[in-house]
Amino acid sequence: MNQKFRYIHFQGVFQVHEKYISVKSGYPPGVPIYIGKQEANNTTFSIIWYDDKNVQVLSHLDPDTIELHPDKKQITWIHVSGLRDIDQLNRFFSKLALHPLIIEDIFNTKGRAKIEDFNDSLFIVLEMVNSPEEEWYSQKINIIVKNGILISVSESGDPFSTIRERITHPNGKFRSNGIDYLMYSLVDLIVDSFFYALERIEESAETLEDKVLKNPNPEIVREIQSFRHDLITFRRQVWSLREVVMHLERSESVFLKDTTRVFMRDVYDHVIKITEDLDMHREMAEGIMEIYLSSISNRTNDIVRTLTVITVIFIPLTFITGIYGMNFTFLPGINDPDGHILIMSMMTFIASFMVILFKWKKWI
Repeated sequence: MNQKFRYIHFQGVFQVHEKYISVKSGYPPGVPIYIGKQEANNTTFSIIWYDDKNVQVLSHLDPDTIELHPDKKQITWIHVSGLRDIDQLNRFFSKLALHPLIIEDIFNTKGRAKIEDFNDSLFIVLEMVNSPEEEWYSQKINIIVKNGILISVSESGDPFSTIRERITHPNGKFRSNGIDYLMYSLVDLIVDSFFYALERIEESAETLEDKVLKNPNPEIVREIQSFRHDLITFRRQVWSLREVVMHLERSESVFLKDTTRVFMRDVYDHVIKITEDLDMHREMAEGIMEIYLSSISNRTNDIVRTLTVITVIFIPLTFITGIYGMNFTFLPGINDPDGHILIMSMMTFIASFMVILFKWKKWI
């Protein structure tokens, strides 16, 4: 749906508010209020348990039946997709005894990326870029680590299906590493999604550059402005991502082992690479606008030069016709029956001579 909705669940009341985030004003901190670009998707739960020997995957579960006191030898990963069923989600989060501010941030899909350490739990909010062929968009991803359980929450779909497949491989690194490695893998996949968006941005930049060079027209200005707007939005997302990854890489959190922190440092290098490429594309966008303005200026100069040449050619011809258009009795050839042939020949000679002269001077 194209309309923007705000879902509020407070003291057993479910309401729908449109358009404005300000409807949250006046409520105490920690109240779960859905704030998103469109109506929330249906809520589904899936869970995966694994250790170095076994792995078990279950999907479309009833959250009331999920065991939240797993075997410490096993790693438990619960993925929640969609934020429509607020009652169900509240029951699930209450079983985890999450901090109220975590629950509030999960439902606020327009919040910025961040990381918070609540001592007994680690909460990470990141923005993941989805890049299908039609268009690319982003969605908020929440990652919570508490009591040996990792919970990931997405607005829609299962963005971590590739990681789920890797876990099922008996010889993969997941089976021999802890839950912090799983957390790193989710963050790494989110960072990699920005590279796909960068590829789309690079393709758009090349397409715009070709259009500007071949056929600059006013419609391209709108495309360039839209492209620059996308770059600004994308840059804001990347900088928020950079802050979170930098904090993870440099923090001394108990949720991240030193062996995994090395991998997180590599993720931070990827974010730096994305930032550098984004700056390059921003300069490219400015260059495309300059090329457009230069092309328009050159085209205007060509038109003015052509009109000037035509005007200069017709000045002597206009002078001759003006003289012979006066009511003088004695003018060369005025009483000659073939006089008009003489005058037209002279005018043709002058025009031809000037065209040859201008071409020789390379003015036309």
